[in-house]
Amino acid sequence: GFAFLRLDTRAHAESAKEAIDGRIIHGRQVRVRFAVHGAAIRVKELSPTVSNEMLYHAFSHFGDVERAVHIVDEKGRPTGEGIVEFERKPNCNEAMAAIREKVFLLTASPKPLICEVLEPRDEDDGLAERMIPRTPGLSKERELGPRFPTQNSFEYVYGMKWKELYDVEKKRRAALDEELRESRRRLESDMELAYQDYQAQMLREDLQRRQQELERLEAARRERMRGLGGPQGGMPPQAQPFHSQGNF
Repeated sequence: GFAFLRLDTRAHAESAKEAIDGRIIHGRQVRVRFAVHGAAIRVKELSPTVSNEMLYHAFSHFGDVERAVHIVDEKGRPTGEGIVEFERKPNCNEAMAAIREKVFLLTASPKPLICEVLEPRDEDDGLAERMIPRTPGLSKERELGPRFPTQNSFEYVYGMKWKELYDVEKKRRAALDEELRESRRRLESDMELAYQDYQAQMLREDLQRRQQELERLEAARRERMRGLGGPQGGMPPQAQPFHSQGNF
């Protein structure tokens, strides 16, 4: 079985964990770990202009948010990745589904966000010796301890082969990363040009609408002028004899 406990401070939680973790209680070893947030997602492709507060308000659309953070590096520069923790799991699932199925934008840039389930790793406790199962395989694996094998030995030869493979993997990943970065640069360049064309088209359409509206107003003005000018352009028929008598 398992249970969750909430303590008033982090310090008290760490103290309790240190005191109980690994103890044998009623014949069973007790393991104590800090609880993993079950309603958290990792957000990527964030603009450098997106702050913690902006991220918080953006995801509040899906439900109550406990915490939203745009991760920065050791120099305080934004990494483009963030973590959003919801109060309820359904809200987290709703946000995940919406972002995956649709295009979710936070800024003027049409570069959408992507998200994934946050998979936390235990970087505080790690794997303690007492947690490793005692099996025959463990004893065999630990027959030899830390060492540098001698050159041309079996361990040395295959150790070098593994290091060569590590190096190949590293270079291929670097080449792939550069290829992907170049693809991103091309797409951003194409997007900038396309956006300029889009703005120009919107401007032309706006000018066309304004021209059509101006022509409509001008036509309406001429129509009103014709309506007003009709009675003033000539005299009624019964008034003509009066003018002829005026010559007498």
